Amino acid sequence: MTTTLLYLFAFVVVLSLVVIVHEGGHFIVARLCGVKVTEFAMGFGKKLFSKTDKRGTAWQLRLIPLGGYVKMLGDEDAASAKSSDKDIPPEDKDKTFASKSLPQRAAIIFAGPAMNYVFAFVLLIGLFWGVGEVIVKPVIGSVIPDSAASEAGLMPQDEIISINEMPIDSFADIQRKVLLTNYGQELTLSIKRNDQLLTIALTPRVDEKTQRPLIGIAAAGETVVINEDLSFVTSCQKAALIIYETTRDTLMYLGQVLTGKRAPNDMRGPLGIAEASGDALLGGFISLIAFVAQISIAIGLMNLLPIPLLDGGHLFFYAIEAIRRKPLTEKMQTAIMWAGFSILITIFAYTMLLDIPRIIQRVVG
Repeated sequence: MTTTLLYLFAFVVVLSLVVIVHEGGHFIVARLCGVKVTEFAMGFGKKLFSKTDKRGTAWQLRLIPLGGYVKMLGDEDAASAKSSDKDIPPEDKDKTFASKSLPQRAAIIFAGPAMNYVFAFVLLIGLFWGVGEVIVKPVIGSVIPDSAASEAGLMPQDEIISINEMPIDSFADIQRKVLLTNYGQELTLSIKRNDQLLTIALTPRVDEKTQRPLIGIAAAGETVVINEDLSFVTSCQKAALIIYETTRDTLMYLGQVLTGKRAPNDMRGPLGIAEASGDALLGGFISLIAFVAQISIAIGLMNLLPIPLLDGGHLFFYAIEAIRRKPLTEKMQTAIMWAGFSILITIFAYTMLLDIPRIIQRVVG
């Protein structure tokens, strides 16, 4: 019970923090563009606390602590999908979101995902500059019997130096390289064994349950801090590289899913994120900060996808408006919004179905 509460606490804290940052991006740019923000809510459902500031923004705490939203003057819903200037005083009509120019509206919408990326960038800089580069060494702890690694001759304590001539600095590099392998592609591993350099070729196998390419090894688990005295500039460079690689790898994975080259079994829903949040919290402060940065990148990227109801869907509409020099009809926008809602509900349900069996198996062993 205590562990469950700990995981739930970690999930709420991580998700709330990342969403507040996201909505804060919308809020800041909206005010800079002269839009009146009527509500800044943390959570959904019943209102628990509300305080209105001098500029008319009601800062609210709501019952369900799973997200939040910013509502701007004229919005008929928290998603800014519909707007109306009905009952708005004439002196405030130029303070509505809908009254602003196309570039201003696009900037307000884009600011949410952009702030997620900025937040992740700041967190990663802090880790690199304040702690150093923390990695799990690319050393094999165990080899699964009858796996590709076992048949190729890999052994515990082997250190993987490179894969297909690409340097490997951490165990995460191995996982990333294998995960993005095209099905059936042979990998050439350069390994260090007892001060000897060896070359081993193997082909990852697709796991029947997860549909992921695997080679069948586990990490020895030795964590080390390298480059403890990183300069601020180098910390910025490394943080930017991680953000770039995370975004690139995610887009490559989504591309493989959409083209049918990979099953979407690696996707995580709310339960999966809660599980990972708890694991990160148990892993310590450094692990938790790194995970928050990762989730912030994921939320930012997801919201940039051109799916209606998400920020990317709004930006897609604005792109069409810029080309047509007029917006789509309200009827058409509503139809597309409902289609987007159906897509999101389907993704939510599918990822929940993936999460539940995995978590049950983890609990019962």
